[in-house]
Amino acid sequence: MTRTEFEPITDTTRRAEIVGKLRRAILTGQFQPGQKVNELRISEQMRVSRAPLREAIRELVQEGLLTNVPYAGASVIDVTAKDIADAYSLHHVLEEFAIERVWPLRDETFLKELDMRHEAVKQATIAGDLTRQIETALKLHSLIYEWVDHPLLLDTWQRLAGRLQMYFALHQQARDEAVPAVDMHEDYVRLLTGDDIAAAKSYAHEHIDWDFEELVAYAKSLEESGKKK
Repeated sequence: MTRTEFEPITDTTRRAEIVGKLRRAILTGQFQPGQKVNELRISEQMRVSRAPLREAIRELVQEGLLTNVPYAGASVIDVTAKDIADAYSLHHVLEEFAIERVWPLRDETFLKELDMRHEAVKQATIAGDLTRQIETALKLHSLIYEWVDHPLLLDTWQRLAGRLQMYFALHQQARDEAVPAVDMHEDYVRLLTGDDIAAAKSYAHEHIDWDFEELVAYAKSLEESGKKK
């Protein structure tokens, strides 16, 4: 198992920085699915107390990247082919519903925000920054959920998005590619700004599914590898 090293954090109140470092370690594969989070070692390396570290861990548990078992501590979530299939099937339903709800609400402010978030994805892709590319892509997809007045829908999406972060990162590991070579959201954004809701919903399904089979196959290979150990 690869030993993960962390640089010290000088301001022990900066939970967001701790969260960011841990999230990056998970999404770049420094922490593997199922790996236990060693609080003592991480707190020593970051030079932070256990209290803000535990707050950061709780935040990542809420995001869905970590799981916390009483008396056993936190671990990176395990990933199975069924987990991925369940998440993607839910994503299909949520995305179609969100597009239907947001469609009559698209105004100039919405379009400007959509363009701004898309530009952030493109810049992260150009920079070759995996973590930022995943974060900005999910923020782009989050807009349609944020724009409609439906707290339950938004809450469901936010819980799903945490797991999608992990799956997107695993997909890049499966392809042995730091980030996608090109931005995959041009058509998604174009159709969201157009007049054909059926085309927008249809493409959203395609966009969600484009890496599904490859990702499931990779998850199955990890499961088989784990059984052999």
